[in-house]
Amino acid sequence: MERVDRLLALVAELRAAAPEPLTAATLAGRLRVSERTVRRDLELLTHGGLPVRLERGRGHSLPPPASPAPLSEVGSLMGSVRDTLAEAVRTRRVVRLAYTDRSGRRSFRDVEAHGLVLAPYAEYLVGWCRMRDGPRLFRLERVGAAYLSGRAAGARELDDLLAALRVPLPRAPSDRGRRGPAGAARARAWTLDRLRHVRARLGEATARAREEGEGAAALRAVLGHLAEWTRWQVAAVRAEATGAAPVPEGRRPDFPPEFEGVLPHEVRERMIQDAMAWRSLGELARDLQEVLEAAGHWCAGADEVLWERSFPEPSRSGRPGPARPLADLLAGWRGPLAHIEWHLDRLTEEPGTAGDVVEEGREWDGEGVWPAERCPLHR
Repeated sequence: MERVDRLLALVAELRAAAPEPLTAATLAGRLRVSERTVRRDLELLTHGGLPVRLERGRGHSLPPPASPAPLSEVGSLMGSVRDTLAEAVRTRRVVRLAYTDRSGRRSFRDVEAHGLVLAPYAEYLVGWCRMRDGPRLFRLERVGAAYLSGRAAGARELDDLLAALRVPLPRAPSDRGRRGPAGAARARAWTLDRLRHVRARLGEATARAREEGEGAAALRAVLGHLAEWTRWQVAAVRAEATGAAPVPEGRRPDFPPEFEGVLPHEVRERMIQDAMAWRSLGELARDLQEVLEAAGHWCAGADEVLWERSFPEPSRSGRPGPARPLADLLAGWRGPLAHIEWHLDRLTEEPGTAGDVVEEGREWDGEGVWPAERCPLHR
């Protein structure tokens, strides 16, 4: 277990038992580490500000979480909007909102408060709007004031509301036609949905390789390839869309200066594999996940006008491809997300042997990573 995960597990055990104490021996047994490691972790958490108490002879404990003071209807007008909405969600109440939409129009509406959702660039109230008689998301920064009424909200599940709010769009087909839905809001939602799906697949593949061991070496090699190519593709697409210089995300290794030039694919691929060789499976997976997380943050906050325009497909050869919609460049054919899924789909295939045809006119030499050699980006 990695240290961050161990600290999370340690805090979870203490909170689950709070306010009852747990001995270092008990915690060590549950986390499958030594008592010395538990004590060292507890000392680190205490110095970091976690209120861990040591009861001599009984063990370590956390104080029970304090219950928030109930918020009155008048008090809801005096405090912060977020506190009012949080109280409405906690007590399943109806709130009266003074809300300003993106066009600058202000409205007053009653909303059944069911959840607060933190997104990359904003926080939202998820609720049932009685004025529109349907589920709605309300951006907190656009709520000018909120009044906590005495009325109870209807019995609705947050998951059902979120599912109703999410635009149901299919994943991109595998052929080469134009992909992605029309309209800025739908294009963004489709891309973010594809991002979540790919990140989940990546996490599952990594966890499976760690637990079972089988396929870990192949996944490790492919992750090195994917981390660098995804980093470059996302940065290049963002640069095309914004006109700014490319900004590589994640934990990029040091490459020789010639790596940034025009190189044959096999030469570049060997440079990538050499640079990634010292990294563990977990480090490679984290690198790729960080690149995808940063892509998600940018997609969530990118100006809507970008989702309605087309941009040239970036190319490392210096000759850009045809213009395609932003959603298509990120989540469609030959985009970084389709590229990741292409490799994940082929990890279960036979690795191939020397002499197999990689592409027309070229055979595989038996070295390197077989799926990376057949990568569609190399064609």
